Order: sequence, then C-alpha cells, then structure tokens
Amino acid sequence: MSRALTTAGAALALMLTAVACGSGTVGETADPKKSGDAPAGAIVLDTAQGKVTLAKPATKVVALEWTYTEELVALGVTPVGNADNKGYGTWITAKGAALPQDVTDVGTRNEPSLEKIRALQPDLIVIDNDRSKANLKQLQEIAPVVSFTYTTKPQLQTMKKNFAELAKAVGKQDKAAEVTGQIDARAADLKARLDKAGKGGLKYAVGQGFTANGTATVRMLTDDAIAPQVLNLAGLKNGWKGEPDAWGMTTVGVEGLTKVEGDATFLYVAADKDNPFTGAFAANPVWKGFDFVKNDKAVPLDPGTWLFGGPLSALHIIDETGKALKV
Repeated sequence: MSRALTTAGAALALMLTAVACGSGTVGETADPKKSGDAPAGAIVLDTAQGKVTLAKPATKVVALEWTYTEELVALGVTPVGNADNKGYGTWITAKGAALPQDVTDVGTRNEPSLEKIRALQPDLIVIDNDRSKANLKQLQEIAPVVSFTYTTKPQLQTMKKNFAELAKAVGKQDKAAEVTGQIDARAADLKARLDKAGKGGLKYAVGQGFTANGTATVRMLTDDAIAPQVLNLAGLKNGWKGEPDAWGMTTVGVEGLTKVEGDATFLYVAADKDNPFTGAFAANPVWKGFDFVKNDKAVPLDPGTWLFGGPLSALHIIDETGKALKV
C-alpha cells in the first residue's frame, strides 16, 4: 500500500532537511552560498540534501520512491529502474502513469538492491530523503543522488517544486510546466461543473481504509495533506478537522469517524481485497449510524487513487471525485 502503510505511526514523520556541502562536482552537493561552485552550463538542483550539480541532463534514472517514478513517467522519461514495480502498478492507476514492462525492479522502497542499481549504471538516482537515508552514501557511490521531502508544507506546492527540480534534472522543464498547469485547469473545470449542478462548495471528507494488525483503520486527510489541497482548488470544503500528523493524516478507527462533520460527503479509497467500509465496518452500528452512510453519501473512489503522489495522481483525484459526485 502507501508508504504510510509500511511506516505506521510516528515513523511517517519525514521532515528531515539536512543540508550537505561538497565541492560541486557531478554527483556531489555544493554550498549554495559559494559562487563559482557549479561549472558553466551545469544543472544545479535544489534537493533535501542541499544543492546537487549535474554536468548534463540525466538519461538513465533509477527511482526509489513511487511518487518520483510517477513524475518521471509524466515527463515522458522511462526510468531504467524502479522500486517495487508490482506495488506501483497496484496503487498508481492514474491515466498516463503506467510503468513500461521493461523497467527493472530493484527491490523494495525500504530495502532496494544496491547490486541491481549498480548493474544498471544510472546517471541519476532519485530518493525519498527519509526512506533512503540509511544507504544514502552507498547510493552516492553509484551515481548522483537527488532527494526530496514530500511532507514539507504546503504539500501541493512542495510536490510542484520537487517535480520542477526533477524535470530540470532530466531536461524536461517545459513538459513539467505543461503537466502542472493541468492541475489548476482540471480543478477549475470540476468547480464549474459542481457550480452548475448546484454542488458548489460541497463539504467532503476523504480517507484511506485498510487493515493494520487485524484492525480496520482509516487515515483521514486534513488540509495539511496534498489530496484535500487539490480538492479545495475546486471549491470543495474539507469536513475533517482531526489532529494531523506530519503527513497531514489522522489515523482512527470507526469510532473516530464521528468527527466527520455531519453534512459531509465521505470519499474513500480502499483496496478491493481489504475494504473496511464494505467489510469490517458494514455491520457496525456506529458506522451504520453516520449521516453520510444513512444518506448514501459514503462514496468510493478508484482503489488505485494514490493519495500521496505526483501531478498525475493529483489529476486522478480530481477526476475520480467528479465521478463520485456525479458531475
């Protein structure tokens, strides 16, 4: 499932922003305060580990986090290696995000195979700053590494910034601007359709359901999370005000859903084979007593709606919400 499912609770806090300094040569970090660190014509990238300099756009990229794999695909760049191809294909089904079959699977996101990565001879490795910190030095010995921190607030703007930096790394800045612009355009279109249908400003709550340690669990998303920030562009109003963690999520059981505002439409994502909303919760009197359940306002989104992704996932969230709200 999501990276959140593999790092429950406090381990979700990915707020490290350590800055490293180096000589400014290819693959090393450079001190942004020094002039002349980067040679003429070099590409200087702003990453969670400081400035990283490339001599030229990368063409053989390994991505160790699904968000950045999605972003590479959105830019028209097929990574030579990706962490957990099966998981990526299961959880990220946005239009245009499919991973070609010839991409080498280099292991899991938490424990990628350094041997497989080295064999691919990449000229760039893209990582999540927290997840890959344990083997950062080993990765840097293979190729230049750019790292990003997804949860920096505001998450939507952080995603756009990181996407632009990755685009710079592969020489696709124009494509990044085109893709990013579609988010605002698609949200504006949804807003217009909602207004026309008399649903403008509709209140919603959005959550991801799954089973953890035998317990049906829901991660509710506050306005600190990227998915509500995308939906709010369409004039929708988030009806969940729970206490957010670093990801902008509040993890609750069925009783915790009593904090969903009564007039909200409940949008949810859950795997077909692990859906607490149609499974464990279905016969629960607390669940059956919610206004959004009694009024048929608990609405599923596509199980492959990735709530922690890049621009294609953001577009997918908008499109799926439009379908769920029947506009």
